[in-house]
Parts: sequence; structure tokens; C-alpha cells
Amino acid sequence: MKEKGITLIALIVTIIVLIILAGITIATLTGDDGIINNANNAKEETEIANEKEIVDRATINAMGNNKRGNIVKDELQDELDRITKVGDTEVEDNGEEFEVFFVKTNRYYIVDIDGDIVEEGEIVIDKSPGDITKDENGNDIEEGKPYEIWCIEDLVAFSNMVNGNGIILENGKAIEIDTPTNFSNKTVELKTNLNFKSKHSYANSERTDFGDINGNENDGNTLMNEMTTGTGFKPIGTENDYFRGAFEGNGKEVNNIYIDTSNNAGLFGRVFYATVENIKISGLITSKEHHAGGIIAEGPATIKNCNNEATINAKGYAGGIVGAGGWQSISLENSSNTGDIYSEKDTVAGIAGSFAGKINNCYNLGNVESLRGYSSGILGQSAGKVEITNCFNEGNINSKANASGGITAYTYAEATVNNCYNTGNIITEGSIITSANSNGIGGTYANNCYNIGNLKSIRKCYAIGANTMTNCYYNSTLVGKIEDENNIEDISKLDKNEFVNLLNSYTNEETQYPSDWRKWEIGENGYPTFE
Repeated sequence: MKEKGITLIALIVTIIVLIILAGITIATLTGDDGIINNANNAKEETEIANEKEIVDRATINAMGNNKRGNIVKDELQDELDRITKVGDTEVEDNGEEFEVFFVKTNRYYIVDIDGDIVEEGEIVIDKSPGDITKDENGNDIEEGKPYEIWCIEDLVAFSNMVNGNGIILENGKAIEIDTPTNFSNKTVELKTNLNFKSKHSYANSERTDFGDINGNENDGNTLMNEMTTGTGFKPIGTENDYFRGAFEGNGKEVNNIYIDTSNNAGLFGRVFYATVENIKISGLITSKEHHAGGIIAEGPATIKNCNNEATINAKGYAGGIVGAGGWQSISLENSSNTGDIYSEKDTVAGIAGSFAGKINNCYNLGNVESLRGYSSGILGQSAGKVEITNCFNEGNINSKANASGGITAYTYAEATVNNCYNTGNIITEGSIITSANSNGIGGTYANNCYNIGNLKSIRKCYAIGANTMTNCYYNSTLVGKIEDENNIEDISKLDKNEFVNLLNSYTNEETQYPSDWRKWEIGENGYPTFE
């Protein structure tokens, strides 16, 4: 026995020596870029490709089986069972989407109504749901490290902690709290995609220990039902208790969020000098009495790399990213909106209803409308001095009462618009005030901008619409009837390359093209867009 043990050891040593002689180190085998890890990655990629093919085949067959060409849950499940085995997959109907879950690999694929895979991921089993002070394995998070959100229970607990009321879970037991935590100098991280309509985003979608959240005591209080009916999810932060920390979304998504409240509505209800980064939102967000935003409803913040696809409805300020940012706001960068935004009573915009500071590299594709306030593609109202750079709007903008603008509508404080453009329709139907005009760009100063969006107003239309304009352009054949404006040029007869060159030839006081301005190229519609 001893000799066999020695022989085995010698064999292992010999193999290691041969590997070393072959120029292969242990790190080459086991490191992040090692042979073994790369082989595992290749295997995983092959599995994912195979699963996607299965989903595609099953989806096509399911749509072919239906005379209307749509997808039915039971038919999709039947097709998956034929291709794989019964029990290998589970299909969930999430409303306008279907979720296909592969049991063995713990991976899921979201399929839209057209049969396209729009999201994929791996489901992580959180061993300590409802407790953001522990990681997914149930271990305590080290002091100074970010808190972690792995499931809907964690997100609900986070909201309750900031708001200072409700339930959190400790060691699986429901604990009622009554003291707010503002998370000042703390970071909270979203670690995985969450979908309010998917049971796989909950550790237990049927749990009832969080109690009545949605205002309906007679609905069984199951967590998924609480999150998707009634008042739905409670936004993080209230009128009196703000979130003051940093939220890192890690490029993850919160899908099918549902909020219907009389208070501020958004993923964050109210913040104060917070930082929110790297997250995408979809769903339906409604405030029946106050402000609403896809990411933040109200409060000053630094916002980066945030995207909204949710429909936003408010009575007060509304924005795809932030509703009422206010005069203390800091910066909003690299963010976009594709959702429709509506306000019954106040100012509304694709990106921010009100804001100050800097707005850079943002765009809006959604439809924006206000019944009684100002409407704009990027910024509704400059609450404080603001500078908007490298932004564009392609959405339709409509105000039933006050002014509308492609980039900004109302300059409460100085608003400088640099290197921006509008292609959306700008409509002002009301005439409450004398300045209820349609403006292609808007602002106090507009530099190196253009508008080709059609303008309509029962009062006046301005191709650019800023107080002072430098190197600004419009197309007279597209924008409609406009008022005379100085220092703008009609490019309707210019070659498209000439137009691009005009924009790229702009120089500042130092006779240079500003380093933080994006360069231009010809876009798909034949007009300039950013490189």
C-alpha cells in the first residue's frame, strides 16, 4: 500500500515536471486566463448557444402553430418539451414577455412577443434574502464593502431601511424596523438582473412575511402580488427620509417595475446628494400627486450611465431619468430614455424635468407630453445654471399649455446648449403665456446645434429658439413656418458632407474644437449625428 502511494506521488510529480518542461506553468492551467478556465468558458458558451437555439426553434414552432402568429405559454412549453425533455424547461408568462428557464443549468432567457430573445442570465440562489448585509452565500459583508442586492426581497428590504418602516429579514425571520438608514458614505450594489414579474427574481415569490405593501389586505400578501398590483413597489426614499449614499447598478436591469402611488414615484423616491450609476429600468411608474422619474423622482444627485424604458406618469415634474432634480443637482451623464413620459400639471422631459449643473451625452427617443406645463426632449426646466452638451432628441414633444423644446423648454436660470440636435416633432397647443412657443433647441445660449424637427404652435415657432446662437442650423423644408432668427443658417440646399464639415469646423475662443464635444458624421437619415 505504501509503495502504491509512493508510485502515485511520483506519477504526479512526473506529470508536473513534464508540464513545466513543456513550458506550461500552473498559472497557465488554473489562472483566470488559464487553459482550464478557458475550456470551462468555452463549454459554457457552447451550452448557452445551444439553449438559445432551442428557444428560437421552440418559439418559431409555437408561433407557427397559432393562426394569429403569436406566442401562447402552453404551446411554447409543449414545443420546448418536444425538443428537450419534459421537466428540462419551465415557461413563465410575464405579460408582454415569456421567460424560459433551463432547470439543469439555472439559466433563463426572456422572449418578447415577437419571439426575440431580449435578455439572458443565470439565476443566483440568495441564501439570505431580505438581508443586504450578507452576500448570496449568507456570509456577512466585510466592513467598508458595498451592501448587496441579489433578489426582490433584498430590494424591498433596502427600500424599507431607507424609508424607516416595514420589514427586513434576519436569519430568515421577519423584523419590523422603524428607524431610517440614509446610507451616507455607503454603497449599495445591484448584483443581478431583477424582474418583478418573474418568480425567479424572488427567493420565494409566494412569501407573505413582508406583509401588506400594496394597500390590499385581502390579496394574500404574496410578495410577487404585492410588487405587481395595487400600489406596487415602495420607492427608495420618502419626503422626510432621503437616500444619501451611492447606488451601483453594475450594468444590471430592474425590469417590469410597477409603482402606483400618491407620493414620489421612481426606483428612488427622494435622494439628497446621492450617486446612482449603471442601471436600466423598465415597467410602469405613476405618481398621482407628486413627481416621477425612472431612476429618481426628486432630489439632487450625480447620475451616470442610466437608461429608462419605463412609462412615466406624474402630476408634478416628470422625467425619464429624474423628475425634479432641482437647483442643487450636480451632473447627469451618458443616460437615455425610450419610455413615454407624461405630466398632468407640471414640467416634463425625456431626461430631466428640472435639473442644474451639467447634462452630457444623453438622448431621448420617447414621446413627451405635459397637459399644463413645459415639455422638452432633454431638460424641461433649468432649475439652476445648467450646461447641456452632446445631447439629442428624436422623440415627439407636446405641451398642451406652455412652451416646448427639442433640448430644453424653460430657462428659469441660464441654460447653455452645446453641440446638440433635434429631429423630433415639437408641438405647443396652448397659449397660457406669451412665451408658449415651440423651439427646436431652446436655452439661453445655443452653440453648434441644429434642428430638423417639424415645429407647430398656435403662437410662434423658432427653428433654434435660444437668446444667443452661434453656428446653429436648420432645414427650412422640414421645420415648418418659423419666426426670423439672427445667426442661424438654412442648410436645405447644402450637401450633407458640407453640413457635417460645418459642425466639425466649430472653434472656441482658443480657436480649437472643444475637447469634450463629440465629433460629427453622417447618420442613417442622411443628417449629422455623433461619431
